Amino acid sequence: MKKIIFTAIACAAMGFAFAEGEAASAWDVNGYFRTGVEGNLDAKDAETKVYKDGQYYGNGKSRARLNINFTQEDYGFKFRYQCDGFGLNNADTVTTKSKVLDAAGDDTGNYIETKSTKETWFTQDNLKYMMGYAKFYDGKIIAEAGKLMDFYTNSEARYEYQAIGGYGARAVFIPIEGLYLSAAGSTYRAEKFTADDDSVKDGKAKAGDIKLNKKLVTLSAKYKNKDFAIAGGHNFAGESYGFFALKSIQNLKFNIEAKYLDKEISGKTNDDGEKTAMTEAWELINYNFKGLGTPLEVGVYCHQVIVKDDTSYEFYPHMSYAINSVISPEFEVGIIKYTNGEKHKNYDKEDQSMTFSVTPSIKFTAGKKATVKVYYNYDKKDKSSMGTTLRVNY
Repeated sequence: MKKIIFTAIACAAMGFAFAEGEAASAWDVNGYFRTGVEGNLDAKDAETKVYKDGQYYGNGKSRARLNINFTQEDYGFKFRYQCDGFGLNNADTVTTKSKVLDAAGDDTGNYIETKSTKETWFTQDNLKYMMGYAKFYDGKIIAEAGKLMDFYTNSEARYEYQAIGGYGARAVFIPIEGLYLSAAGSTYRAEKFTADDDSVKDGKAKAGDIKLNKKLVTLSAKYKNKDFAIAGGHNFAGESYGFFALKSIQNLKFNIEAKYLDKEISGKTNDDGEKTAMTEAWELINYNFKGLGTPLEVGVYCHQVIVKDDTSYEFYPHMSYAINSVISPEFEVGIIKYTNGEKHKNYDKEDQSMTFSVTPSIKFTAGKKATVKVYYNYDKKDKSSMGTTLRVNY
């Protein structure tokens, strides 16, 4: 994995070094780095793997992302390296054994174990996508192969939902401007042979081999223009998604995205311990009053997880006001309703049928590439905390 990542970065470096004129613009390297420090005011502890300042304004983990793109008129290459959740309290523990020698320097047969930590910077998960593509018939047909990511029929909302991934190949057809039709075969939801399968017992396949069946297939489509965008897709292992965005009203952001997971892949169970399906949806409505001469942005972000015997509804009203080009106070309230409070206990292990959080913060913007935020978070379900975050785009 290290070799793959270093090779891709080296290719980009060589491209910049030797490209001239128009060829130089074919290479693009971008990404961002974000991290933070948060202190728990109740437990008096701290962590360094967080990037937290509210559900709408960007909750998450620390992250380092590097995108490398090589683009020509009829072909190209895309690559993303990403490490999430790095920090002093998010490292793997490595145990090392050292031989114990006697005074003469001879092996006593005993060992001393020492433990240290090692960050997981180079694993299979760090390679988010690495794919080449070729365009035919003036770009109306596109062929892709490698570790896939959907850039044509995915959601454009916050989670950019899609049902394509893993290793495989894909074809995209663009019959008219704005319409994208896609068919992919990949390991995204692939099923593997086990030792109990007849094909393995007969020696025709090995345990761990990928089964050639419909679960490899994803079909998806998208249509977009200057007024709206709509998309959807289905993977035959039992996963579907949909997306809609309204773009016709200036300074208004309105979008909906949702996904459905069949009971065999959802990982959810009901109160009887039976597998059950899951539907998850996100809605965002946001308006920026800058067109009216006021640097105020307000909105609400909603989230639902619908599972039998355990459904939750979340609402996050939020606002941001730009005092000037540098300082912007922000404020958010989170309200969560659970249909089964027994499964969502607070830190005192009490049932929570409803909980709420309050997150005021101040954002400091340095140019167009970097932001620093200082925040306080009160969470009825969890413990109160405060911290700071930094993000640099490049």
